[in-house]
Amino acid sequence: MLNMTTIVRAWKDDAYRLSLSEVEQAALPLNPAGMLELTDGELADVAGGKKRRKKRKRSRSRSRSRSRS
Repeated sequence: MLNMTTIVRAWKDDAYRLSLSEVEQAALPLNPAGMLELTDGELADVAGGKKRRKKRKRSRSRSRSRSRS
């Protein structure tokens, strides 16, 4: 049986997981977060759960007046 440290490291580190023997890899429980792959389009839409808004350009006069105060 694999210890918890080995299991968690194998979940987080692909190179480490691949260094384990076939028997050890087979003994690994599934990652509780699951395997999730996003398409490029889905990944582009992700912004902290909110849709992105276009940035507004700040007027120069407003930013100048603040810096002079």
